[in-house]
Amino acid sequence: ISTYYIHIFFIAQQYFLDSHTTCILWHPAFDFKLDSVEPLPLIVMDTQGWFLNKSDSQDVYDYNIKRNEFKINGILHNNDWILRLTIAIEQSHCETFIAFQDQIPEFARSFYHASIYSIWRSLRNRFVFVYTAELLKDSDDYFSEYIFQDQPNVLLVTSEYLNSSSFEIKTNRFVGHRNFIPAPGQIQFDLLHRYDALENDVTWNNKLKRIMSEKLRNLQGREIVIGVFDYKPFMLLDYDKKPKVYDRASDTTDAVSIDGTEVQPILIFCELYNCTVQVDTSESTDWGDIYPNATGYGLVGMVLDRRNDYGIGGMYLWYEAYQYMDMTHFLGRSGVTCLVPAPSRLISWTLLLRPFQAVLWMCVMLCLLLESVALCILRRWEHFSDSSLPHTWTGSLRFGFISTLKLFVNQSTSYMTRSYALRTVLVASYMIDIILTTVYSGGLASILTLPTMEEAADSRQRLFDHKLIWTGTSQAWITTIDERSADPVLLGLMEHYRVFDASLISAFSHSEQMGFVVERLQFGHLGNTEVIANDALKRLKLMVDDIYFAFTVAFVPRLWPHLNAYNNFILAWHSSGMDKFWEWKIAADYMNAHRQNLIVASQKLNLDIGPVKLGIDNFIGLILLWCFGMICSLLTFAAELGRGRN
Repeated sequence: ISTYYIHIFFIAQQYFLDSHTTCILWHPAFDFKLDSVEPLPLIVMDTQGWFLNKSDSQDVYDYNIKRNEFKINGILHNNDWILRLTIAIEQSHCETFIAFQDQIPEFARSFYHASIYSIWRSLRNRFVFVYTAELLKDSDDYFSEYIFQDQPNVLLVTSEYLNSSSFEIKTNRFVGHRNFIPAPGQIQFDLLHRYDALENDVTWNNKLKRIMSEKLRNLQGREIVIGVFDYKPFMLLDYDKKPKVYDRASDTTDAVSIDGTEVQPILIFCELYNCTVQVDTSESTDWGDIYPNATGYGLVGMVLDRRNDYGIGGMYLWYEAYQYMDMTHFLGRSGVTCLVPAPSRLISWTLLLRPFQAVLWMCVMLCLLLESVALCILRRWEHFSDSSLPHTWTGSLRFGFISTLKLFVNQSTSYMTRSYALRTVLVASYMIDIILTTVYSGGLASILTLPTMEEAADSRQRLFDHKLIWTGTSQAWITTIDERSADPVLLGLMEHYRVFDASLISAFSHSEQMGFVVERLQFGHLGNTEVIANDALKRLKLMVDDIYFAFTVAFVPRLWPHLNAYNNFILAWHSSGMDKFWEWKIAADYMNAHRQNLIVASQKLNLDIGPVKLGIDNFIGLILLWCFGMICSLLTFAAELGRGRN
């Protein structure tokens, strides 16, 4: 026991000193203490007491809280190992673990589930497993779990007997080719250190010691599986271009070449760290989603199930996925916007009224009314030279009204006037009316020459005001929106979002009055435009702003051993300008530049349309006014005929 105590004390100092907390799964056969290992924080977990029907009230934590949370979310856990390890990770922030003898297989089976269910996570997990051959029961079952293949920082301390004077320290290989068999069986450990207390003999495997220190810097061809479908420019598949990579979906070597703004970082990362990229193309269209019971579908579901190591494709900071997976540093910025119907030329019967605003029309009517009143009064008191009798009020009113209308349309009058006062008012009215008609004619000519366009739903606010339906191929376009903190406009837009497949969206783009989701990348290029046909672009325009924007990340499984190194690589990627270079290069290689420029240019209205043939729509207002006048004339004529008979 003393030999174990001394050397585990040494391992703890060297191996666990920078960890947040070390959890020791206590075993009665290995009764030693690490109280003197300071400042190493320790939490001792009595696994024997988990199954002695002790009340949870005797513990420092009420486990029923987590049990109820599991029940509400529909998470099934077979035993208390998963529950209590989840609590240890989530509440105590355990990063390093020591497990003994028969605890090893239980810990190995439960730890991945616990790490997924815990909202807290660590990038510095390390494990020490201690056992003796004397107490070994079923050796084939001890080291066959996935953790021994997937985690690099695993140490195995073993001896023949509990009171043995010699022991060995071993480690898992980790580097090199992975075993993708669902049940790979027991793995082999390599000897790192052997110590014999009686002989005072210490043996180091210097080569393996160097390999262990370089485990995550030289992966020796270890495979990283990427879930990919064709979604330009983030990720794309090319079956003609070389070099090609292995496709796990079709089990074919040299099956497909991959590229994209979010694929290039992992390709270059593997060049630096000597790993091998493989792809999985079994998911062809959907990013997928995560359910509360820690299951999922699509690309993110494949990452959660550890079928893939790296999920990309313009994935945003989805909290539902973050709860059960890890994410990298941001890969880029992406704005969600829409192609909306372009504004049409505004043509209606109100075209004749558009040269003047409503207030000006009211002023014109008031001016004409004053003219009519002035002419009526002066006509009433006008005297002819051969008669001293004044005109009647009826005749004067008729004179004022008809003269005003004739002057307004630049027509002469047949009335004879001999009063200088009346002539002065007629001349003044004629001057005012000719100015008004000239200004009106000029305004109408400009409207007919420069087309007036109707308002388009080409901004976030106008899209909301028009209540325009907007559509995409997946619910993921609104998954990023947090309904608890979103503003009313964004919540209103969510209500008008619809999901259709790509073929329907392509058909709708030719005729329907709706918006079609596209992505605005960090450096100006547009993604998700392939579903819109070229001939449909002429009736659509790009919104001038984003509905919302988010940073894109890659989702990886919990405890992904390369996450820390990859995050550092991503920071260097951005600081060196490689993100901008590869966005422009991918767009130049795989996307139609003319099409991109055409969509971007649609934000601004093009008035250089040349001569336009006038149609009936241009004169509908005049025709309606003419029809109104003809009807009034016919009614008046009919009334005069009837009055004449009587």
